[in-house]
Amino acid sequence: MKVNPFIFGVLILVLFFGLIGGAKAAGIWSVSGKLTSTGEKALPTGKSVDEIKGWMTLGDVSTAYNVPLAEILAAFELPADTPATTQLKSLETETFSVSGLRTWLAQRLDQ
Repeated sequence: MKVNPFIFGVLILVLFFGLIGGAKAAGIWSVSGKLTSTGEKALPTGKSVDEIKGWMTLGDVSTAYNVPLAEILAAFELPADTPATTQLKSLETETFSVSGLRTWLAQRLDQ
C-alpha cells in the first residue's frame, strides 16, 4: 500500500503536536520553569541566588532571602511605592538588573 507523501507528512505533524498538546493539557509537560513537577508555582528557596529568575516578583525574593522590600528598593534606587507583586524583569533599568540583584544578595548574605 502506497501512502500519499502529503498525507503522511500531515499525519506525522498531527501526531507530534497532538502528543505535546495532550501532555500540556494533562499537566505533564511544562517548559516554562515557572511550575514545579507537582504543578505548583516555583519560588526561590533562599538557598542560592542562582535560582532567582526575571519572572519572579520582588515579594518572592524578599520573602525567600529574608530581606525587607524597602531595603531592596533603596539599594537599587527604585521608587519606594513599587509593589511587591512587580516582576523583576519589568524593573530592568540602568540601576537594576536581575543579575545585579543576584550579586547584591550574594554579597549581603555573606555578611
